[in-house]
Amino acid sequence: MKRTIHNESVGANRLSGSAFDRRLIPASLTALICTFLLDYAAVGFEIKLVIFAAIVVSYLAFSFFVNRQQKAENARIIAAQNAADREAEIENRLLALEEANEFFGASLKSADLLRLVASRVRELIPFATCAFFLADETKTKLKIEFAEGKHAAELKNLEFRASSESSGIAGKTFVSGAIQTENKLSAEKELIAPHLLKDFSTAIAVPLQRGGEIFGVFQLFGDTQTKYDAASISIFEAVGERVAPLFAGSMAFERSLSNALTDALTALPNERAFFLVLETQIAEAVRFQLDRPLTILAIDLKNFAELNQQFGHATGDRILAFAGQIIKKQLRQMDFLARSNADEFLVVLPTATEAIAREIINRIERSFVTKPYEIDNGEKVHLGFNFGAASFGQDGEIAAQLLNSALARKQQTKKGEPNRILQFPKEYAN
Repeated sequence: MKRTIHNESVGANRLSGSAFDRRLIPASLTALICTFLLDYAAVGFEIKLVIFAAIVVSYLAFSFFVNRQQKAENARIIAAQNAADREAEIENRLLALEEANEFFGASLKSADLLRLVASRVRELIPFATCAFFLADETKTKLKIEFAEGKHAAELKNLEFRASSESSGIAGKTFVSGAIQTENKLSAEKELIAPHLLKDFSTAIAVPLQRGGEIFGVFQLFGDTQTKYDAASISIFEAVGERVAPLFAGSMAFERSLSNALTDALTALPNERAFFLVLETQIAEAVRFQLDRPLTILAIDLKNFAELNQQFGHATGDRILAFAGQIIKKQLRQMDFLARSNADEFLVVLPTATEAIAREIINRIERSFVTKPYEIDNGEKVHLGFNFGAASFGQDGEIAAQLLNSALARKQQTKKGEPNRILQFPKEYAN
């Protein structure tokens, strides 16, 4: 880029230099003719000396005037060229954002996308931290979904009221649909803890639109060396136009991915998600061998078909959702619960030995003894479950082997226990 500017400047000097020579030729000829005529003029020496001095002074004054014009013209041309080069550089950076949109489309998660956008925007506008605010369904709140830079982890998940008053420049931008800047952060100090703002002194926010509707805000926080002016606003406006499709596509991708891995009935992860998690945990178990035990559980409701027949499929669906919620509450934070199909649930228990798995099973069974499901008519049903467990290494070393072992053991428990649903009329349950 510098080489281009230098070459253009040299060309500009040549153009200005040739113009300087052309304007000086008539002046030089005039000075020579006047000097020649003065030599033959019938006047005294003193008068000739004064006239000659006047010719020299006039010539020098004209040369000085032309030279100043040349320098001013050169400076103007160089400034214009530098501005053009800067605009070309900005356009190239913005084009990189468009290319990212075309290349990645809707295949990047929002966190990865923000890192990509942050690296591109930083080349255009300096910042200490950037944040992506997403509006909730009611359009009344803004939440920092992702942040990159200083204090990013602490800023993430902060929520603000989306309004034009007491909501920071992000809220004002969301409501007004126009870029907002702040060079004292007085509005932000009412919302964000002081220790998070100590490294920031300026901020600029741009609305992100999709189909004419604002769905979020992209905001930069600058340090004490940064000031966002009119030029920054112009650049950031262009950035917002290119970033909005990227974020919209990424959000759509994450929603579709979530839908593909979520059971619609219970809102739990589905069997596909179960296998993804299980494969990851198997890799960890292989890596750490005996230091990383792994157990899985297969669970189903006893006589679920009878429940459906007696109370209807709608009630059966609600029972499944209820069962999923209770089972999940009895698991450890690291455990992973998924719904497979019909009345079957699958659980991944990382670092769990057979003894820990048995303890978790007992905890689940006890929880359903004390928490019956209440039917709409006031009757209560105590749910029973069949369990099958399989441990990595003993029962298999790949996902399919472990699952088959767990399902086989669950079938064995079905054959060895009577299937019964305890139903209590409302008056006795009370």
